[in-house]
Amino acid sequence: MAGMLPPTFKAPLHHHEVFPMVATRITVDEFEATCGDARVELIDGVIVPMPPASDWPTSVTATVTAVLWNHVRHHRLGRVYSSEAGFVLFPDRQTVRVPDVAFVRAERMPQGEARWHYPRLAPDMAVEVLSPTDRAADVQAKVAMYEEAGVPLVWVVDPQAQTVTVLALGQAPVTLTLADMLDGGDVLPGLRIEVAELFA
Repeated sequence: MAGMLPPTFKAPLHHHEVFPMVATRITVDEFEATCGDARVELIDGVIVPMPPASDWPTSVTATVTAVLWNHVRHHRLGRVYSSEAGFVLFPDRQTVRVPDVAFVRAERMPQGEARWHYPRLAPDMAVEVLSPTDRAADVQAKVAMYEEAGVPLVWVVDPQAQTVTVLALGQAPVTLTLADMLDGGDVLPGLRIEVAELFA
């Protein structure tokens, strides 16, 4: 995933330098029972804080969520998740990742009692919106984990550069600019939107 992020993206401060990680390793079940709505992720048993995003990335995240939700709802394709949703990406690792936006196909959506827990699956699509509190290496590592978990489609949205990098599983990354059209590929058929609309 090296080179995935636009060269304009800079974040000099690592979130671990601001909020030290908790040293004690815990399980997914313990994390779910104790962390509640805290802005944290679990990476191989270690709790990693997620600092709140600033104004512009938050606004762009809301726009992306609305675009996906409207398309998915209209075509009854599945379920869109906001930035509060944690996903247990692997059955054999104590890891819960929180995309800024996510989508799960209708046939894979958790049902019944499972809806009250973190989805024990990798989403069909994950979106990461870059923020000044992010570090490029951390975003690349997170996207690489999505790929390892088999997430078919990932968008990395950069409000500063006003680009969207599209990573379809098994294909080379493609970075789109304001003059380009963005589509949902095989994951969200029929979805087409101007990249510029995400930053309007």
